[in-house]
Amino acid sequence: MNLQIRTAKPEDLEQLTVIESVCFPPEEAADSEKIRSRIEQFPEHFFVLTENQQIAGFINGLVYGSPVLIDEMFDDASLHDENGSYQMILSLAVSPEFQHKGYGTKLLHHLIASAKSQNRKGITLTCKEQLVPFYTASGFRNQGKSDSVHGGFEWYEMRIQF
Repeated sequence: MNLQIRTAKPEDLEQLTVIESVCFPPEEAADSEKIRSRIEQFPEHFFVLTENQQIAGFINGLVYGSPVLIDEMFDDASLHDENGSYQMILSLAVSPEFQHKGYGTKLLHHLIASAKSQNRKGITLTCKEQLVPFYTASGFRNQGKSDSVHGGFEWYEMRIQF
């Protein structure tokens, strides 16, 4: 088995869109144009994990000056500020046939290492309550309920400080 983590490429768009749509409900999933914009705006913060050259999952997020993730970030990749202090996570998705292999954790740890190497102050994400333990296991701390109303769901803000 050959695992590799690399940055996303424009030619990955179709597969990434399918994985996003399978892993998230329609009101929450980024569509093809949003994913395309993320690849264009912050390619160095959009990582893809492949198993034997097949895309298994991905993680992405913009960089921002504040530690608080706001809903506008999900729709507007131009909010990315490469000089910002905090890495945000907008999507972490692993295709169902590749789940339960630790690939989500591998992607998360890769992004953590990347943010540390870029001297960010930390990483912020929002997640549903059932995922709080997953992120806590990688060092994130629950900041409580988020003000986010993305997709009409209740979210918890998670943050890791370096």
